[in-house]
Formats: sequence, structure tokens, C-alpha cells
Amino acid sequence: MATIAQLLVGRRALTVRWADGDPSDYPWLWLRDHAHEPETLHPVTQQRQLFTAGVPADLAGSAAVVRDGVIEVTWADGGRPSELPISFLERFRTPAPARVAALPDPVLWDAGSISRDWPTIDHAAVTADDDGVFRWLGEVARHGFCEVTGVPREIAATEALIRRVGYVRETIFGGMWDFQADLAKADTAYTNLELLPHTDGTYSHDAPGLQLLHCLAFDGTGGESTMVDGFRIAAELRTSSPEHYRTLSTVVVPGQYLGDGAHLVAARPVFRHDHAGALVQVSFNNYDRAPFLLDPDEMEAFYAAVRAFEQLANDPRLQWRRVLQPGHAVLFDNWRVLHGRASYTGHRHLAGAYVNREDFESRLRRSAAARP
Repeated sequence: MATIAQLLVGRRALTVRWADGDPSDYPWLWLRDHAHEPETLHPVTQQRQLFTAGVPADLAGSAAVVRDGVIEVTWADGGRPSELPISFLERFRTPAPARVAALPDPVLWDAGSISRDWPTIDHAAVTADDDGVFRWLGEVARHGFCEVTGVPREIAATEALIRRVGYVRETIFGGMWDFQADLAKADTAYTNLELLPHTDGTYSHDAPGLQLLHCLAFDGTGGESTMVDGFRIAAELRTSSPEHYRTLSTVVVPGQYLGDGAHLVAARPVFRHDHAGALVQVSFNNYDRAPFLLDPDEMEAFYAAVRAFEQLANDPRLQWRRVLQPGHAVLFDNWRVLHGRASYTGHRHLAGAYVNREDFESRLRRSAAARP
């Protein structure tokens, strides 16, 4: 934990001068709003108890001292002193837009790098303890997917595995699902046709964050599973064709699911960024793209950008290809990795489920905190 060299009480803010010489300014209202005493921050729920709008707009501190790892602020209006841990203030040394706590940095990959040592873990390790879950989900966070080997070939094992991450997300396909080439749903996944790389749920306002696919049986030929790092595609386009990158980041593309008593429609760019400009989602499904028409120049730019994107997504140089064997399951980030499948003959039976993005992130944080 950083140490404090000096506290300076100003008119608008408390200035903390850290031991390394850098100063940080904390506005008085911010300090009151983020105080940690139980009356302000509930000790169990960690929810704010303060009626922020009721705090005087001109509230100011009259003194501040360091005591046992905490800064205690005395208020000029005589109100109860506030306490803020130094470790908490250290997290906000530099003003910045709010960001979700970072996961492990993504490692961009192509066919060569991923095939040398693709992310994999044994089922027994995942089900044993939080350390196994942390290693599993950490690989998904870094590479966008991870294969689990030795999974019992029954849908109950599929469900138990996905619940190591979070609760099962319900969609038009139900919760837990298993599928074969029987067109039980109005989707080409329920055929033996080739599926080019895509992401799921472009017709959902909040596309499923993670997907698990578990091979229960396969007796046939073909059927290679395909994974492509969408973030790698984005990085290549940003460098080689910045105009295509801009187009795919700005043109809102509608997706739709029409069938099984539903008509779902949502829209977003292929490359979605957060408020700080970081790429957070790749969303592309040519099968489910709904009709839309822009003016001729914009439409031409869109088709040129999509052509460049799809050429990369279908370039073997960027693809991980492997026949998913019975007893193997793969968990992948549907906001990053495009998945597909070669056409096949014979009998192929898979089970799987979706889980929300926030639940994946939550489980990764909790399993990290539980490690010895």
C-alpha cells in the first residue's frame, strides 16, 4: 500500500501528497460520498446508505489526519467525521472515466500461435476447486476460449460444468440445450451444413457473453470446429485498413431471429467500443443480418468493410480448427471469438448453454479471490 507524505486542506478538495511526490486532489463531496463508516457504506452489502442529494453542495472539510491506514476527515459544518481507507484512495490517484475492473489482458492469436499450445484443462481440475476454475476462466479471458477434456458424455455433466461459471441463460433455444441435424429449431446449427465463423445473438440487445459446447457423440466425417480471434481481426484491420475499421465501428448492423414463434431484432456495430474507446465486443453473423439500406456511399463502404472482415475471418492463417471429440467441451467468449463448423456426414450430438458476460467476470474475480 502506498504511503502518504502530506495532507493539504483546500477550499475545494483535499490534496494528498503521496510518498513518491505525486499529488492527488479529492473533492470534498466525493470524499463524503465515498466514506466507509457504516452509516455511509453498509458493512455487509457494501451499498451506499447516504442520500447524496441531501449533502450540502458547499460542504468542505476543516481537517484531515492519517490514523491506522485510514484518513479521517473532519467537516466544517460539524457533521460526523468520515473515514476513507488509504488503499481505497490509492485506487483513484488519477482522475479517469469509470472503467470495469480489468480482466487478464487478451492475448491475440492466429492459427500458428494457438495451435502450438492451445488452452486446455482437464475436467477434474475444473470441478475440484476454485483454483481450477480460475485457471479455466483465466485462459478464456486471455485467449477467448478454453477446451475442457474428460467431460462425462451426458447433458447433466454439461450443465454441472456451465454452472461452475454461473447460472444458465434462457434464450429462444431454452436454457440447457442439445442439438443434432434435425432442424428442431429454425437455425442452421440444427443441420449438418457448413457454418462460417460468426458470433451468436446479434438479434439480442445483450448478446450471450459466453457459450459452452460439449460433444456427446460423433460418428462421421468432417465437422471441424472453427475458432477465430475477433480481436485479432480488429487489430489487423485497424492497422491495414483503418477506413474499414471505422466503418465497422460506426455502422449499426441489425440482426434478427425469425421463427419458432418469435421475431427478435437488435442492432449494433460489428466493433463495439466502451466510452473510453476500448474494443469490448465483436458482433458478426452474416446468417442473421437483417435487411437495411444506407445511402449509396455508405452502403458501398459497408460492403467493402464486411468483405475485408469476412476474408480475414475465413483465412486459415487465423483459424483454430479441430474436431471436437466426444467428452470434450469448449467454453468461448461470444463477445470476442467467432465460431463455426465444417459440414459433416454421420451422427453428431452436442449439448451446451449460454452464460451472461457479467456472471463470467464475477466468477473469475471470485475464484481469484478464493485462491490461497
